[in-house]
Amino acid sequence: MARCSSFATDTGCEEFFLALRTPPDCDLASGLKALEADYTSLLGRTGLSDETLVFSRLYVSDFVNQQERFLSSELTQRLKAGGALSIVEQKPVGGGMLSLLSYRIRTRMHHAGGSQGHYPADDLSNASVYQGKNYSLLLTANFTDNTEFDAYTQTGAIFKNLNTCIEQCGMRLFDNTIRTWIFVRDIDNHYKNMVRARREYFTAQGLTDQTRYLASTGIEGGCQYPERIVSVDSLSIGGLQPGQIVRMEALTHLSPTINYGVTFERGLRVRFGDRSHLYISGTASINNKSEVMFPGDVANQTRRTFENLRALLAAHDATLKDMVYIILYIRNFHEWTVVQDVIREEIDANLPIISVEAKVCRPAWLFELEGVAIIPDRNEYPAFC
Repeated sequence: MARCSSFATDTGCEEFFLALRTPPDCDLASGLKALEADYTSLLGRTGLSDETLVFSRLYVSDFVNQQERFLSSELTQRLKAGGALSIVEQKPVGGGMLSLLSYRIRTRMHHAGGSQGHYPADDLSNASVYQGKNYSLLLTANFTDNTEFDAYTQTGAIFKNLNTCIEQCGMRLFDNTIRTWIFVRDIDNHYKNMVRARREYFTAQGLTDQTRYLASTGIEGGCQYPERIVSVDSLSIGGLQPGQIVRMEALTHLSPTINYGVTFERGLRVRFGDRSHLYISGTASINNKSEVMFPGDVANQTRRTFENLRALLAAHDATLKDMVYIILYIRNFHEWTVVQDVIREEIDANLPIISVEAKVCRPAWLFELEGVAIIPDRNEYPAFC
């Protein structure tokens, strides 16, 4: 499976979102070859060069035991040579053992082209800056810490290191960071300590319920080292002016997250002169009283989650048709067929989708989704990118 969506305007650049997965019953070696072949073919059909790459994430079934083959593969080396590369241990569902999400930017010939800058990385963490005409995009991937086997300690250290990287790129967490993806090993036991450390760090940086938080997904996932409980990816955008970042809420459907002690936004809208990016955080079957809806019923939880997503989008005159990709998280992969039936009712069959098995932050939640929508916009800010 290989799908691609795109968005462009007369005054800005063209953005592409690619989602690919390997066929069922492939072993790792043949899966990596098949994924690279499909990736190359999709780039060819869309006219995209390797130089357009900004960020990629590989979803793999068993990173701990297969890390050497992943890290040395031609596909991984090719992705690392472009933008930032995240690799997360989350079992893909609905296909083979590998899935790939890729984000790319193509500028028009008469515009100044973007350029990439890479930052020192160990064998796991890495960061890349895309420098456009009006904005810069900092993508970080697989930031971890192994000083102590404790989610609270690791999370605090990760955000400290992340903030250092952001500041080295001339940005600030408060002014420029838009989104995080936080992968937590054994989330049922470690999520609370991650949440506590994040809340304390955000408060120290001025991110509160009176200012704003970040869009975020906190989900079960692992890196190549079992002792590293928490792994963080992030997006920051340089060149933003006051007013360009807007909170997304749907108070008729979803309570503010601070009501149950967590510190992230339901979504953030970033307004550019020609478009708006709508970053949808991890969203599940919840109501405006912070209660889990439809416990034990994955089909109705999936429907309620899409209802919540539509409410978040509607507040900004957007619909599901404006989504450029969606990631689906399923607690039990045996329920994928039920979830898939609902998905067919809700979204276009050609939308890029990544589907993985991953536990959500509350055990009663059987399904979660996240994604990005892009809509046209007109305002005084410079066009993207």
